[in-house]
Amino acid sequence: MIEQIKTQTGWAALDIEGPGENKQNASKGREIASRFHECFRTEAGQYVLNRLISITLLRPTVTPAATQFEAGIREGRADIVRQILTQLETAEKQ
Repeated sequence: MIEQIKTQTGWAALDIEGPGENKQNASKGREIASRFHECFRTEAGQYVLNRLISITLLRPTVTPAATQFEAGIREGRADIVRQILTQLETAEKQ
């Protein structure tokens, strides 16, 4: 695969997915989103998700006493919750 990439130029060099891989990735993405939905749309999953939202997204990322490192950790935690919400949204659109 590396040799094939080395010989490509222009926009073709940016297309690193082989034939059929995009379709496989889309299928895998739908499966992942479905599993998130299966997990977090139960009563227990909804409880956990609401807790995660309240301790991440509904709290400030930066506080007056926070260091940049602490702010980065908080933002990373919040991003995981946003990813979960995105997966649920994806699953519900299917």
